[in-house]
Amino acid sequence: MHANAVPGFLPSRHGFAFSNSWPVTPARRWNLGLVELGIGNASLGLCGGMVFAARDRFERGDAPPAFLATPVAPAPFTPLFDEIVDRQFASFGTLWSVPLRFWVASALASPRWRLRETVRQAWPEIRTDIDKGRLAMVGLVRQVHWNPVALGMGHQVVAYRYEASPERVRIGVYDPNHPGDDTVEVSIERPRGGEIRLSQSTGEPLLGLLHLPYAPPKARR
Repeated sequence: MHANAVPGFLPSRHGFAFSNSWPVTPARRWNLGLVELGIGNASLGLCGGMVFAARDRFERGDAPPAFLATPVAPAPFTPLFDEIVDRQFASFGTLWSVPLRFWVASALASPRWRLRETVRQAWPEIRTDIDKGRLAMVGLVRQVHWNPVALGMGHQVVAYRYEASPERVRIGVYDPNHPGDDTVEVSIERPRGGEIRLSQSTGEPLLGLLHLPYAPPKARR
């Protein structure tokens, strides 16, 4: 068995202590005098923004601030909420390529394609990131559905450790749906002579993995 981990990272220390649960409210809003314009729906989840913001702080070497320890999510349109929303939009990638990849994997791809994408592309790239000492952004394909709105833009986590043997790969992740839990893992199993199986230790369905891009936030002027 081979194992590796990104030195120093733990979800309980570097992830947010509050869950990815948000009220029905626009993700962004603009006050145009007599009219207020909103876009997005935070209640669909801000997982991408949460994992991007957690990685941002870790890679800058910031000490975890006190608000990471509070189990209460920030109120809409407060500074931390706006930061997470900004990083949520960044997590969609150039020209919203990430939601498109989730939609293709959910609506158009066959089960065989999803498994092939997981084993031949996503897992090797996740392993390479961790072996180089950096966190890996991971998309979890949870359901088959043609409607991109119903998919909620997919679910994003960040991988920080793994254990690999010929029969099983276990990848430790920070999952914003399970704050403070250092035991959350996604697994790829292939018993000898058997079919490949994917699972998450927390019990949610898992149909495929995607290795996703990451870019640090732009410096504010």
